[in-house]
Amino acid sequence: MRVACIVGGILLASLAHASDLIIRQKSANSLGAPAGDETVYLNDHAIVTDSAAMRTIVDLDKQTITSVDKPNRSYTVLSLDELRAQMDALRAALDKMPPEARKQLGALVDDDATPVSITPTGKTDTIAGYPAKEYAISGGAYSGSVWTTEAIAKPAAFERWKELDKSRGGAARQLGEAMSKAKGFPLRTRIESRSGPRPFSISNDVVEVKEGATPAEMAKVPDGFRKQTLPPPGPPPR
Repeated sequence: MRVACIVGGILLASLAHASDLIIRQKSANSLGAPAGDETVYLNDHAIVTDSAAMRTIVDLDKQTITSVDKPNRSYTVLSLDELRAQMDALRAALDKMPPEARKQLGALVDDDATPVSITPTGKTDTIAGYPAKEYAISGGAYSGSVWTTEAIAKPAAFERWKELDKSRGGAARQLGEAMSKAKGFPLRTRIESRSGPRPFSISNDVVEVKEGATPAEMAKVPDGFRKQTLPPPGPPPR
């Protein structure tokens, strides 16, 4: 589920200064999280995604990702250094894995992965009240599309996340670099990935964008939730 949150962050944070924004959207993915409504709060210091079941807080100053599991009243905190350590551990373990596992996981960590391209299709639409243009995404493990509008200025949080996201490698970096080439603010995305042991798809449809500060309660873990310890970096179990 953390993968979906991170990829969701890439889809939004591929884009450059504006007022704090509150974005309502409908999201779905094939990784087990229920489809439904979620709200994204963007400011200079954080990207918060909140839904009925999950809250993800990307702290751009502390460089941490906090994942809150509301039904289980628990949360985890992953620093970007720990994320890099997990990727390094995967790289180190690849040579010892069976050929099929190397092929699947290699796309996640291989910095020489096939580039992902993004190309305007010429299609237009009105999404959440804004004129939007479509871009097709293809290459390596990824395929799909993104619709963007140039009627909304890009928040500073996008640029900050894009700089931090450079620490990641493989197919995720290729996707992030491709998404950054789309002109405008993303309003609708459809991404399918065939990398890793579990291929997945993710979609976001924005229904409202407005200016507004992030509520204080959204930028933290709810009271009474217990912290869970993540396992140490290492190769996935066979």
